[in-house]
Amino acid sequence: MTLSNDAGRRERKRHQMLDHLAATAAGLFEALGYEAVTMERIASEADVAKRTLYNHFPTKEAVLAHWMHAKLEADLSHLGEQIAQLNGFAARISCVLDASAKWCAQHPTYLAAYLRYRFLEIGATAGETGASGAQDDIAVAWRELIADGQRTGELGAHFSTSQLTAWFHHLYLGTLMRWLNVPGLDLRDELHAALALFLEGATHTGAAGANQPKQLNQPLRPKHRRAARR
Repeated sequence: MTLSNDAGRRERKRHQMLDHLAATAAGLFEALGYEAVTMERIASEADVAKRTLYNHFPTKEAVLAHWMHAKLEADLSHLGEQIAQLNGFAARISCVLDASAKWCAQHPTYLAAYLRYRFLEIGATAGETGASGAQDDIAVAWRELIADGQRTGELGAHFSTSQLTAWFHHLYLGTLMRWLNVPGLDLRDELHAALALFLEGATHTGAAGANQPKQLNQPLRPKHRRAARR
């Protein structure tokens, strides 16, 4: 029991330090600009050794990501009750996408640096613990909604929840990057287009049975040609 209490206390202190470092960095970003802030300046302002900072965050982008995850979670915490009142996967995930579009439009300053960092971690499974010890932000919501969609039969079960979550999260991040780089786009419209692509796929089937894709788990059968006889 003592070991368990000690472990819980250490974990609380670790999270308190993560939050303290991230909040200190966010204050510096606001005051000096993101590019001007160094890891050494963050450590000095937070009154910790550089080694302590690097033990918690390997890069400045990781500090930024932790702060943005916490900020997003706090700002969107009210969505739980609203989502619970909606029926169906599409309606529920659309609610989160709308809130995310509004939030990102209000916080564009650090989004490019954040997305570059997230794409560097793209090999990690969405929804799991990342390098900084924080969960993958909104990907946790995608995972819960996709799992519910699979349980209700709205989404297929031939791909795992982890696969679908990773694919949708990468599509989401790519949409944000496109919005940042292409002037004049409406982020809400772009996110809903990405959702439609996820739900319907890129193939337009048209008439029933036309242009149906081959089953991915079905091996292609080679065509055997008869040897020519003279």
